[in-house]
Amino acid sequence: MSLTRLVDKKIALLFSIPTVFSEHLIKWEDSLLLDKYDHNAFKYSGQPSIEEFRKAVEYQKRRGQDFIKLEGYWPLENSFGIEEEVTLVMMLKAEANIQLWKTNPYIVLKAPDIEPMEQQEVSHYGPLYGESFTARNIRRLYEKMDYHGAYLENKLVGYCYTYSTNGCTCMDGLNVDMDYRHQYIATTLIKGIVEAARKNGDQVYLHADLDDIPKEMYAKMGFEEVDRIYEYTCTDFNTLKL
Repeated sequence: MSLTRLVDKKIALLFSIPTVFSEHLIKWEDSLLLDKYDHNAFKYSGQPSIEEFRKAVEYQKRRGQDFIKLEGYWPLENSFGIEEEVTLVMMLKAEANIQLWKTNPYIVLKAPDIEPMEQQEVSHYGPLYGESFTARNIRRLYEKMDYHGAYLENKLVGYCYTYSTNGCTCMDGLNVDMDYRHQYIATTLIKGIVEAARKNGDQVYLHADLDDIPKEMYAKMGFEEVDRIYEYTCTDFNTLKL
């Protein structure tokens, strides 16, 4: 197992319990946050048969969950009508010179309190995912992860979390206040994290959506793709091709 996959698995184990479900599927389940797709997915080790997938859908229905998610490290030949999404795993090159990164000298980096983060999360993601879920999700993550905040004039304007193990630091959950975009807040945060990680001898990697612009910024900073995660999420069982 690659280093990034090992770290991702350890992160998943902080929230979810895996159980062998069928020949090609392992069910991961978070009993405290059953409505989060990422914590309640079926991870596949091979192409699931139609019978396996039908069984998985029925399992979700019995539990009162109106979604199903499949996740793996290669694309499915049959996705049962679910649109494919790809997440890039990007590792910072050892030779990357972080001193060349543009940063904001007025930013103060420190551990953030949960309340302002929750307010920002609800403001940004509440309309899309629901305020209750958004608040419960950030608090669940806050319990397990190391959060890093960027403050400008005592206001929290950006944050992300990290998890370090096995000589590697994973960075994720980057969020910058909409009113403070394009002020090098993200690069300032990332530089602080990389400096601390390198002092401990850790490599740093992150996840980036294949279809989003941030991956281009990460590439310019010296992050390179080392792996891909394929995700298939359905929230309307009537659209499935069974």
